[in-house]
Amino acid sequence: IVFFRANRFAGSAVSFKVREGEVELGKLKSGTYILAQVEPGKHTYTVHSEAKDVTNIEAEEGETYFIAGTVSMGLMVGRPNLTPSDAAKFQSEMKKMKAAF
Repeated sequence: IVFFRANRFAGSAVSFKVREGEVELGKLKSGTYILAQVEPGKHTYTVHSEAKDVTNIEAEEGETYFIAGTVSMGLMVGRPNLTPSDAAKFQSEMKKMKAAF
């Protein structure tokens, strides 16, 4: 699974951790991506600041999934969101991104 966040000025001050259960996969900042190798089956990923967003994936063997991270306006802090995306969108943004750790 590729989690990515396009390099944008809007919301760039907000970063958020992508987690599966209690396991932190990485921190998405503006212009970063996370690669996660997962077993086939159901997976639930969460991100949060003042609000929480949850994304569920039914992973199939040999498939690659793309999840875009974005930030929308919140009451006090930006709200992180995870949205299904595709390879074309990731590849169009990839030149401006680096791996998150």
